[in-house]
Amino acid sequence: MVKRCIGIDIGCSYLQAVQIARVEEGLRIEKVFSCQHRRSTDSLSDILKSLLRQHGFDSRAAVATALPQDAVFYRNLQTDAAGLEQMRQHNSSAFEQYFPIPIGQIVAQPHSYRQLSDDRYSVLAAAVSRELVRQRCGLLAEAKLHPDLADAAIFAIRAAVAVNHPEVTAGRAIIAYVDDSHLTLAVTENNNILIVRNLRLVYQSDGSIGSPENQVAQILSREAAISWQKIFHCEIEQDSRFYLATGGGVSAGLKAALEEKLPCRIIRIDPYTKVGRSPDCQANGAICLAEGLALRVLVPEKGEGVNFLEADDTAAEPALNLRKELRIFTVLAVAIAALLLVGLRARLFYMERNYARLKNQITEVFHAALPDEKTIVNPLAQLEQRIQSFQKDYQLFAAFHPTSLAPLNVLQKITTSMPPQGAFKVDDLLVTPSSVRISGTCNSFESVYQWQEVLQKVPGFALVDVDAQREPKSGAVSFTILVSSGKATGTVDTPSEAVATQ
Repeated sequence: MVKRCIGIDIGCSYLQAVQIARVEEGLRIEKVFSCQHRRSTDSLSDILKSLLRQHGFDSRAAVATALPQDAVFYRNLQTDAAGLEQMRQHNSSAFEQYFPIPIGQIVAQPHSYRQLSDDRYSVLAAAVSRELVRQRCGLLAEAKLHPDLADAAIFAIRAAVAVNHPEVTAGRAIIAYVDDSHLTLAVTENNNILIVRNLRLVYQSDGSIGSPENQVAQILSREAAISWQKIFHCEIEQDSRFYLATGGGVSAGLKAALEEKLPCRIIRIDPYTKVGRSPDCQANGAICLAEGLALRVLVPEKGEGVNFLEADDTAAEPALNLRKELRIFTVLAVAIAALLLVGLRARLFYMERNYARLKNQITEVFHAALPDEKTIVNPLAQLEQRIQSFQKDYQLFAAFHPTSLAPLNVLQKITTSMPPQGAFKVDDLLVTPSSVRISGTCNSFESVYQWQEVLQKVPGFALVDVDAQREPKSGAVSFTILVSSGKATGTVDTPSEAVATQ
């Protein structure tokens, strides 16, 4: 699988971009872009947008960038084991007192460390302002370029050296990067960076010191000697290597000027020594930083660096674009409306299909229940009318059913169940579809209760209640027996449904 990365070097007056692919054959430069933006009308955002729109850079490739040299601070900090562990956890509070950045704005990362004694360590750390990280990410986001890496320039340059000049991994060396306004140098041993110096360039215009490249060579040689002496406590040896990379409009004569001032071997970094390039890519020696940034992502094992995006867990969000947000909102609203419309049409189709199925089922049931009915107007109403007709017919023949409480059946059951003893005399008998009331007299309470027991055993009589009392004058027992048939209560008894006898 081909992996690509775009390294973007944004200087004070220039912009360099390189797209590198890592394939089976190795590393290959596919795209190179370089331009100046000195005029006030030049827009970095428009230039960055042109990388994807006009110059064919892959929008799916990873993106790596470097923070401005003057914004990155480096420190060699001495600490104990506990402090080292705290720094490894990227705890910003462990660095606050060492960098000239306001509290709460510091984004710091340890790069490397070396042990000085049993419990003392020297830690090389880099720090930058949180606001600057967000500004750089916001600038790239405007061009739809979302960085995966935001490194310091010197660490990216070291990655370019490690790939193109692998001999740097053995012995001591100096790596320097110079652009229009700053120089940064690092002293390494076996490819491990021990110290980093970052200086702003101030040129003398009176010509007393010499040409600009001579002025830079003098500053660079002095700082290199100081840094070497501080780390190794000796002068720079003749077999030491000095790797030089330049950006922007720095003159190529800087290498010759340095050779006059330093005893070591000066090597100008060649970005194409170990990295191939496509035939349509023109050679450009100023792409070292952009190349190194891409290599930091593609071959991270070639050299460690820092990633300020990881240290800043609240990396900048893209600036709010109202026009873009409005377009997105419109597209989403149209999509939601379309989905709702499709959903409603699907629901309507389903309901129509279900309605047709129910109509067919009703028709089938109607024909099965009423095969002699040929005309179907309203199946439910017609079925209800036929059921009502059946109920009326049933009521007409209910008197002939063995368990029916028709008046004749009731009279027959009451007559046959009356005990022969007790001298019963029925004075009043009221029969309704759901109850029977019997009023009369007898000679004893025992006779009434015996009749109650017999009536409770009659099929169709669910509940039998007796109310009896003795008449003071005649001595006979008058009683009222209420019999319930067990049918649904609440039926209104009409005169035509009740039969009373006296």
